[in-house]
Amino acid sequence: MPTHDRRQTDRPAGASTPPAGVERRRQRAVDSLGLSAPLRQLRDARFERITRVASKVLDTAWASITVLDGDQAWFPSAHGFDIPLMARDETFCSRTTAYGRVTVVPDATLDPDFASLPLVVGEGIRFYAGVPLVDPTGNIVGVFCVYDHEPRTLPGEDLQTLEDLAAWAQQELIGSGEMLRAGRVQAAMLPAAPIRTDGWHVDGICMPALAVGGDTFDYALTDAIVHIGLGDVMGKGTGAALVGAGVRAAVRSLHLDVVQGADLGAMTHRLSQVLQGDLDRAESFVTLFQCAIDTRSGAVRYVDAGAGLCVVVRVDGSVERMASEDRPIGILPEDTWTQHRTTLEPGERMLMFSDGLLDLLEDQVEWWHEVGRLVADHADPPGLLTAIRMLTVDQLGLDDVTAVAVYRASEEGE
Repeated sequence: MPTHDRRQTDRPAGASTPPAGVERRRQRAVDSLGLSAPLRQLRDARFERITRVASKVLDTAWASITVLDGDQAWFPSAHGFDIPLMARDETFCSRTTAYGRVTVVPDATLDPDFASLPLVVGEGIRFYAGVPLVDPTGNIVGVFCVYDHEPRTLPGEDLQTLEDLAAWAQQELIGSGEMLRAGRVQAAMLPAAPIRTDGWHVDGICMPALAVGGDTFDYALTDAIVHIGLGDVMGKGTGAALVGAGVRAAVRSLHLDVVQGADLGAMTHRLSQVLQGDLDRAESFVTLFQCAIDTRSGAVRYVDAGAGLCVVVRVDGSVERMASEDRPIGILPEDTWTQHRTTLEPGERMLMFSDGLLDLLEDQVEWWHEVGRLVADHADPPGLLTAIRMLTVDQLGLDDVTAVAVYRASEEGE
């Protein structure tokens, strides 16, 4: 947080917006951090805590974090009032943004820049103090401020407290915006639509425990071969998400070879050679389930690198685990992996998932029975994945939960 002086006498009289070039950069910064419309319903407990502390410590009626988005202002946190949106020009914070510095208004009724504002005329606000919140390149993306109904000043120690609280708010606001954008980018990297072809239905879901997570999945269909990969990077959050993005890219790079019949064990070894250095530096490892399904015959080739979390529900209702004794990727550079085979007959279903789902089950020892019942109880992938989503919400899952479901219709073409 840069050091600001109190409001200066050389401020531009009546200004409520920065110069055009500055405003364009500021709005781009707001948009790039995801602080515009998508966040307008957000009331984060972290923000609420900061404004609550500010109001109590500085003994003010109101406190807020304000974001100017286009011609409107909205409040990620507002203590003491409940106004979802305001016209930008009707706010104190539009002036603070235009001034580009800490702004302290002892009595708004005596200041021509503020006396006509609705908050002054209608709500009786007299005192205001605001601190600009800036992104890493200095663009003002918000304002941290306090208000009161009585004229007053802000002594030096209190002003320092306000700036310290603003620094806290700035860190949380910028971090939340960046994480929200990262979450949207990560979601955009997942398959855009399910696969439906010749009686087959493939769909997946990924629910990070935080804004972003280390789980990833991908699938694609080429020449009647569905290639699926589901990976789980050790850990959660941004670091795991970065590694997960590399895993997804590496799996996708194998697609054409897999479609042409390449051994999945050899392909996984190739993938491990690509990832080993990054995993060593990140002190991480990855579990991966990868399979190729021939939609003409139902033949399935698969490799399991330390995951062990895949079940097939057969036509007779029995549940079969698909696993191996191979280790995760990134444990030992000399590790190898073995391709296995099975078949999905008409009417059979397969579910692969990450270990976050295990935490939500009643029986985490012989979990495949419960998972098998879950699969059998739902007639299609959307229903099954919705049930998994609801289970995650109801049980307050603390780990990333990812699943890919494969259903083959009872009759070809159904």
